[in-house]
Amino acid sequence: MLPGNIDGRPEFDDARAKAGRRQPWAEDPNGVIGVILSPHRARARTLLLLLTAGLVFIACGDDEGPTGPARPSFEWSGAIEAGDRLDVRGVNGAIEASAVSGRTATVTAQVRENGGDASSVDIQVVTHSGGVTICAIYPDVAGEMPNRCEPGGGSQSADSPVTVDFVVQVPSDVEYTSVTVNGDITALGLERAANLVTVDGNVEATTTSILTIATVNGSIDATLEAAALPGPWSLTTVNGGVAARLPETVGASFTGTVVNGSVVSDFAITETAPGVWSGTIGSGGPSIAMAVVNGNLALVRRF
Repeated sequence: MLPGNIDGRPEFDDARAKAGRRQPWAEDPNGVIGVILSPHRARARTLLLLLTAGLVFIACGDDEGPTGPARPSFEWSGAIEAGDRLDVRGVNGAIEASAVSGRTATVTAQVRENGGDASSVDIQVVTHSGGVTICAIYPDVAGEMPNRCEPGGGSQSADSPVTVDFVVQVPSDVEYTSVTVNGDITALGLERAANLVTVDGNVEATTTSILTIATVNGSIDATLEAAALPGPWSLTTVNGGVAARLPETVGASFTGTVVNGSVVSDFAITETAPGVWSGTIGSGGPSIAMAVVNGNLALVRRF
């Protein structure tokens, strides 16, 4: 679940409850660019650069939820070698993933018109030496790069209300990437490095491995399901809350940045400058970097 009232402790109620939903007070009346370009928001400017690095897609469809009839679902399955990567990329729509045993990955998609033309959206599969990339390809948008699905990415843009919701089963020893623009991302039970990116949406992940999450308008909830952190974590949002749930046995080097919001922690961390926090968790170890512009930050001990 996304951050909420966890284990009933009132000191966490505010941060976690707010982190689990988009906040009216977190909306920037001047738009995200207004926050980032403020002369008093150098940290926010850096954060936006981190969020948008490598993103080459734009979504221009309306914000309505998935409605209307769905065309027959897309389905793909195939074997992926251990250590390779499954990459699923959409524009409008959610992406839900869970880990499975064995070598076979499965990806299904449901396409909804929402007043648009569902037949105009093509779902492409690109198999390459490093794994498999699957993309929802919309009609090209005038003035933007042509839409294409390529190993590790490509470019996707949309001026369409059509939504594509993906459901993914990831082999447990395969790395995983999911990218969308308008939609939530869920990835549960992962055991290899994951990269989860959206613009307008919440992200929830449970993993035993390396994790990178970025959103602009949405909250992040990440849970480590291992006794030790095997590699770095990076959790970044602009408008929303971010929570990391860690076992009491974990060792890590923590850094956190909050521009407008509060910090609550079950672990010993120190504010070293206004809005900048750091600390050695346990005996130290891989880095956990968390950053928020408008929202709260929580470090939660899992007993």
